[in-house]
Amino acid sequence: MSEEKKERVALYARVSTTKQDETLQLPRLRKLAELRGFEIYKEYQDEASGKDQFRPSWQNLMADAKEHRFDAIMVVKLDRVMRSVVNLNTVLGQLQVYKVRLITEDMGEINPNNPNGKLLMQFLAAIAEWERETISTRTREALEEKKAAGIRLGRKPRDDLPLREIAQDRINGLSWNAISKARGIAKGTLMSRKEEVERFIESIGGDSE
Repeated sequence: MSEEKKERVALYARVSTTKQDETLQLPRLRKLAELRGFEIYKEYQDEASGKDQFRPSWQNLMADAKEHRFDAIMVVKLDRVMRSVVNLNTVLGQLQVYKVRLITEDMGEINPNNPNGKLLMQFLAAIAEWERETISTRTREALEEKKAAGIRLGRKPRDDLPLREIAQDRINGLSWNAISKARGIAKGTLMSRKEEVERFIESIGGDSE
């Protein structure tokens, strides 16, 4: 009788500073994998913030997950995966598509197909939406405060535009599009200085119509 094939797992450890040692996480994960009868496919380690969704080893891990090179990912805690609830919710959705489970030492298996897993996914989705709306509201309020304080928003106007020459171009009958192409200046930049150009035209005594 052939030996039953073991499930393969990937171990992932993340630390945010050099003061922490990811090797403290890995022995615990190895022991957990052994107790559950898993075969360890590979160990992945990152030294980065949990808010950074582009960590090198994490990107490699997710690429391997997409290829289904293992059946589950094991971490010590859920926050080792992502600090942002929005990003965590995205990751769990991806793993569900890849048919790769997520197992944590403290919470057990995060399985979106069982009642507890479904509840967690719904909770995370709700928190993710709240997080997005909160960030959006704070950003909007900050912009409104800057406007009320008279702070000009957007890009700083260019101070190297040849306004007199542009004014002469307009007097000569060139359109804004033609000036933009001829002088290599974005039309939006030209339009943001339109009033200044028109003042130059008035001072020259020309007509831009």
